[in-house]
Amino acid sequence: MDLEKEIAYWRCHNKPVIFIAKTLNISCDEVRRIINSWKEETRDFIFSLKEHDLGFFNPDITGLLKSSDLSVEYARKILSNKFVINYIVLNRERKHYRHMDCIRYHVKILLQGK
Repeated sequence: MDLEKEIAYWRCHNKPVIFIAKTLNISCDEVRRIINSWKEETRDFIFSLKEHDLGFFNPDITGLLKSSDLSVEYARKILSNKFVINYIVLNRERKHYRHMDCIRYHVKILLQGK
């Protein structure tokens, strides 16, 4: 498994940077650098999304993220889910948010897979 995919796996399992760095035997700065690159690469896509007509419903998508196999197919699946889209729209401004980092990885591989 490549380093980005391993970091994404742990972010999808809601793990902090320090845990990931210790587990993968790399520096916290390296983990942060990779996560920040996802933020830059996915910014336009994430901010282009529009909220579905579900009001301010902020769904629990933890199960969807934890069960991810980090594939392009799974990225397509979660990014076509209206609850996930609303979750992204409602949380895209939050800093240091583990679930959004997981979603950003899925967006990144989907954009690369096209």
